[in-house]
Amino acid sequence: MKNNKKICIVTRALINGGAERVIAQLANYFVKNGIECSIITIDVAAVAYELDTRINVDAIGKKADNKVKDRFFRYAALRKKIMRYKPDVVLSMPEDIGIYVILAMIGSKIPVCVSERNNPWVMPDVKITRLLRKIAYPLADGIIFQTDMAKSYFPKNIQKKGIVLSNPVDIARIPEPYKGIRQNVFVAVGRLERQKNFPMLIKAFSIFYQREKNFKLVIYGEGRERANLESLIKELDLDGVVLLPGRNKDVLNAINDASAFILSSDYEGMPNALIEAMCMGMPVISTDCPSGGPHELIENQENGILIPVGDEDALVDALFSIIDVTLAEKMSKKSSELRYALTSISIFENWEKYLFCE
Repeated sequence: MKNNKKICIVTRALINGGAERVIAQLANYFVKNGIECSIITIDVAAVAYELDTRINVDAIGKKADNKVKDRFFRYAALRKKIMRYKPDVVLSMPEDIGIYVILAMIGSKIPVCVSERNNPWVMPDVKITRLLRKIAYPLADGIIFQTDMAKSYFPKNIQKKGIVLSNPVDIARIPEPYKGIRQNVFVAVGRLERQKNFPMLIKAFSIFYQREKNFKLVIYGEGRERANLESLIKELDLDGVVLLPGRNKDVLNAINDASAFILSSDYEGMPNALIEAMCMGMPVISTDCPSGGPHELIENQENGILIPVGDEDALVDALFSIIDVTLAEKMSKKSSELRYALTSISIFENWEKYLFCE
């Protein structure tokens, strides 16, 4: 392995989210393998993930009250920081940040790679950013996709410069599969945002709960939909039964003994929370949402249950199915087989080879 390699990773913040978790895991891998790594955040400096002390975290933050001026000045400052670091390559994620990073680095001669983290048919959801993507992506030096479906959205000239890479998962942070009687709890993990469709999950659980009064539903995460979800919980008379405890830094150990992990999203890329739940051998239920991540992970009724997007009735049926101990144990055993495939060091190495053109 060559020494003295340098990379800058650019993101919005390191507070929470699947992309941010991937960044933390990649950055830790890079410095442990002799690669100098800096992370630049467009927003705040707070860090919610464990990072090697050798990783430099540099925050830009607000530059002006006017939204347009603020964005311009932030990315002007970003360019100056990157030029000062002189990295061999810049990696940016998620995609809405990456678009502006590409444009900010025009003429710098520093390669920029973007990682697509969501459903490109939907995200980014701001019209001007979607327009700028058409301008920026042809200028990118590389684009990393999570699924073949996501890659297929783009024209051939973009596909040719892109690659599909699995999310790197650090096996050191994945608990061993739980042994014993599972708790009567369903769990979900994700930002409290409309994309995650937690109202459907809560409504489906409400129907399930009418027959199974000894179960609870716990949804870990924070976001703009908290107030709406709390109102729905009260409306359905589920106070104390459906819980929203917020973020949990040790969420994997907190959920490991649950009856099932549930992903109810309308769309996703390759969801890290689902990957980690399956690596722990948890029974899982997921919507078969675009851009195809759950479909690539789950063989329906074998290592999990796939349901149509937005199908509340199918989710109710899946909840009743998965409390069957025989089925749950079969799925648990099958899903845990992904543990070593998805936590392989070769996944980290593939990211390194692509980013440094090896």
